[in-house]
Amino acid sequence: MTRVPTSPPPGGSLLVRALLLVAAPLLLLSSCYQATTVDCPAGLVCPDGMKCAANQATCISTDCGDGVIQDHEQCDDGNVVDGDGCSHDCQSTETCGNGVVDRVTNEKCDDGNTEDGDGCSADCKSNELCGNGVTDTAVGEKCDDGNNTSGDGCSADCLSNETCGNGYTDPSKGEKCDDGNTVSGDGCSADCLSQESCGNGYVDVAKGEKCDDGNNINGDGCSSDCKSNETCGNGVLDTIKGEICDDGNNVSEDGCSADCRSAEGCGNGVRDGEEQCDDKGESATCNINCTVRVCGDGIVNRTAGEQCDDKGESAYCNANCTLRACGDGVVNTSAGEQCDNPGPVNSPTCDADCTIAFCGDGFTNATRGELCDTAGNSRTCNADCTPAACGDRFLNTAAGEQCDDGPNSPICDVDCTPVACGDGVTNTAAKEQCDDGNTRDDDDCLSTCKPNICGDGVVNVNGPDRPESCDDGNTRTETACDYGTATCEACSSDCKTRLELKGNVCGDNVKDATHEACDDGNTETEDACPYGTATCKVCRFDCKEVLSRTGNVCGDNVKDADHEVCDDGNTKTETACPYGQADCQACRNDCQETLTLHGNVCGDGAKDPNPANEVCDDGNTKTETACPYGTATCQVCRGDCKEILTVKGNVCGDGVADLAHETCDDGNLITETACPYGQASCKRCSSDCQTILNLQGNVCGDGVQDVSSANEVCDDGNTVTESSCPYGQASCKVCRGDCKELIPATGNVCGDGVLDSAHETCDDGNLITETACPYGQASCKRCSSDCQTVLNLQGNVCGDGVVDSTRETCDDGNPTCGSCSADCQLKTLRAATGTITASASTNMNDGETFTISDGLNTPVTFEVDRDNKLKNPANQRVALSNTGTTPATQVALIIRDAINAVTDPFEITATVGTNSTIVNLTHNLKGTIGNQAMTEKISNVDFKVNGMNGGAGYDCTEGKACVADEDCQHDLVCGASKTCVPAP
Repeated sequence: MTRVPTSPPPGGSLLVRALLLVAAPLLLLSSCYQATTVDCPAGLVCPDGMKCAANQATCISTDCGDGVIQDHEQCDDGNVVDGDGCSHDCQSTETCGNGVVDRVTNEKCDDGNTEDGDGCSADCKSNELCGNGVTDTAVGEKCDDGNNTSGDGCSADCLSNETCGNGYTDPSKGEKCDDGNTVSGDGCSADCLSQESCGNGYVDVAKGEKCDDGNNINGDGCSSDCKSNETCGNGVLDTIKGEICDDGNNVSEDGCSADCRSAEGCGNGVRDGEEQCDDKGESATCNINCTVRVCGDGIVNRTAGEQCDDKGESAYCNANCTLRACGDGVVNTSAGEQCDNPGPVNSPTCDADCTIAFCGDGFTNATRGELCDTAGNSRTCNADCTPAACGDRFLNTAAGEQCDDGPNSPICDVDCTPVACGDGVTNTAAKEQCDDGNTRDDDDCLSTCKPNICGDGVVNVNGPDRPESCDDGNTRTETACDYGTATCEACSSDCKTRLELKGNVCGDNVKDATHEACDDGNTETEDACPYGTATCKVCRFDCKEVLSRTGNVCGDNVKDADHEVCDDGNTKTETACPYGQADCQACRNDCQETLTLHGNVCGDGAKDPNPANEVCDDGNTKTETACPYGTATCQVCRGDCKEILTVKGNVCGDGVADLAHETCDDGNLITETACPYGQASCKRCSSDCQTILNLQGNVCGDGVQDVSSANEVCDDGNTVTESSCPYGQASCKVCRGDCKELIPATGNVCGDGVLDSAHETCDDGNLITETACPYGQASCKRCSSDCQTVLNLQGNVCGDGVVDSTRETCDDGNPTCGSCSADCQLKTLRAATGTITASASTNMNDGETFTISDGLNTPVTFEVDRDNKLKNPANQRVALSNTGTTPATQVALIIRDAINAVTDPFEITATVGTNSTIVNLTHNLKGTIGNQAMTEKISNVDFKVNGMNGGAGYDCTEGKACVADEDCQHDLVCGASKTCVPAP
């Protein structure tokens, strides 16, 4: 009998194949006479027709296991064992996505890819079907409890975990809707049991429902909109029940009778309830709202002689309830008055326009000795109220002055212009030695106003007194350039001759003893010696230092690209790689050739002879962590080939489920029939580890008292230790949360001020159903008398756009603009007014002007015309006689007529009282748009303009709250949304 060894000789696999081809006919021939066996390296002898596995002590009948991957194989790791990255039949690499279901890796499917959502999960652990116990989020599953039954915490289609607020309506849980949240008031209640529509039999508090009797019919104890239980005193007017009013209580004399059948109010001539008085309307002692009349109460009582009442001083009303006007002798700071001379007239401390008199206020007050006042510097008047003049030592830039020091000074010329060299004026106070009227440096006087002389570095080419050919800034005659300059130009000491010179520089190969340490004829700093020279000396690029350098040689571990092929830091020729490197490169000892070498590594199947490197080598670098199933212990080679390890394997009953061979493993060989007490449900494993058992057991809270008193004394169906009795019971006994004891408890009732959240929506400690918030609170919460309804109430506040008849005069919806005051006590809609105090025509010069703007159209400028010829044809004529003096009363009438003669559009009307010098101006439109400043340029100091001001209303911008068009700017209207919007 002939035995053929299968281990390849050292020559390699190609030589083995050649020998096998030669030996094949001989073997075939010899088989005619006797059977052939094969000896394996591990001592195993394989029978005829079989061969040795490459990396396992076993015989194989096919190519699988020989370590060579054939065309019909997906892998071949030299053994026929599953679970090591190649299946026992060599048809699978045991990776998800290869199209083979590998049970040994617990795969449930394998569709040839690693993508979710196509019937097989990306990890091949799930077929992505509801009920398989795996939650496949890629196909939309929210849960998977291993069945297709709803009501157990996971819906039958696995799309819901059956909790309210997950966006899935679970009928099995009694849900009527599920909008993805647990917030009431959005069309689905917080517990998902109501679609929040009146008539569904569910009281939706978030929707304001007070009741819900399952229909939409009035008169049956619950209104058709579910907002009222149709009882008097609930704050809702139920006309079907005959109610005339309902103020939220059952008390008379508060504006609504106790039975809601009668309304009560101020003006009936009888002092009712909280009324201070009632005279059937306004009287000298009683306001129209039945309060005692007092100046400052915010109510204008015309019968008592009040002109206004803003609860104190305002820009419109004085504190004594008279209308505010400058000159009334009452200082009204709210209107901007700083003082008030009755008249009005000027005084040393107060101007006639009710402002504090001071120089610079733009008002010439002769009583203070002011000669002029233009509110600062002007062309004719200084800021100190004296006439403007150059040389008065007062700087007036409006009069064209740039400076004013009187005579010449170091910074200012006598003509009030700043000192400047080149202005043609020699100002010795500014240290000028000359000034030829220009800023050139090529003549006898420099731009610094100093003489141009030889040696100052400036060439004087235009003279005429001191012409020069050159000027190098000194009076020496140089003979050579400075070191570092190869060629240069210089100038003779008398600035008459240009000189061409030479000098030494670094790199000219001539060492300058004064400035150079060396000079090698270049300006480079060599950074290395020539190849083959280890050390040398070089000259630094700036010729200042002699430097030491090194050069490359073979074996210094630095490859010289010009002279070496390689350099590994030595001059040896290596023959093999260090252990641990399968392949490497080394350098020949003369640095002229790179050598490719081989070496031993862990996992190559050949044990290195040096035990310091390897103790074992099983042909891979894996550290096997377990024995084959059913084998308790075995030995394996560690992944780094340094140690032989003893490992364990799985067996049924060890508590570790081997998914390739076991369905489960609970650590014992018993088949249990029930869960231990305290576990409602549990999973156990059959004694053969092949069946998962779904068991049940008794627990506290399941409503069934356990037969063992040691386990339970009571069981009320929950594990909560109730802290109170059922709602409405004063005392009772409850089962403790651990089912071990019955304990006494007390209960809550409506009106005790303690909220019982299980039975009460609210409890404010009383049995009153409030209907409105106190004035000043826009919203508040109260509780109904039966503790079932949180009342979201509203109340009147200033600025809500609703007039509270007992506390407000008006309400325009906001505190910052509109036709009502910020405290809602005064109607402020007014037109702007102003005045012009006319003067006699004396000093009203031809061409002088004053300007008025109505805020809507182009401002109108009025021009004094004495010669029947306007200086500006666009101005409005104020015709005055060119001879004699026109009295102020007549000038006032002329101005009135000129204003009223302005062609429309112009929204200002002028009037003059009998024998008055005051022209009164009134804006044709009410609102703040008329508050426009008037200006005047009239020489007569008695001529004054005041305003326009005092306009209020028509001032809210787009988007602001309003109640009428008079609240909005004139180009806006109050829209349906009660905000100012553009006019249609």
